[in-house]
Amino acid sequence: MIFTLKEVIKWLGLSIFELWLHIMAFIVFSVLVAVKLEGGTTRSWWTVFIPLFVCDGCVAYFSSIVFIRLYLAGDRRLAAMRTLWSISVVALLLTYKITLCQRLEGIREIDYAVIHVPLFILLKMLAVRACQVDY
Repeated sequence: MIFTLKEVIKWLGLSIFELWLHIMAFIVFSVLVAVKLEGGTTRSWWTVFIPLFVCDGCVAYFSSIVFIRLYLAGDRRLAAMRTLWSISVVALLLTYKITLCQRLEGIREIDYAVIHVPLFILLKMLAVRACQVDY
């Protein structure tokens, strides 16, 4: 079963622009990972992850703009809920990426199970959100 774009947007709590940002960042990141793993570059893992970090920054900036617009329009509850969701998702993904970079660079010897904890929390949040969203 393939989800429609409308269902994906409701389930993930993202706008089309944010979804597009994540897809483009992931495509660039995938190319950089392939080049890094094939030995085509000696750049650090931090530079490979730059597209994902930039995407997180753009999503946070976009969310703050949406919050201000919704708040000024008088829809305070929606503004607060959407901003809380976006901040939670960005914080969990950023935590995951930073700890993974630290492990790959050898800065900290973190167990991979600990590194993936933010993703498990995010999956639980998505499961709860999927049960609450009405189509």
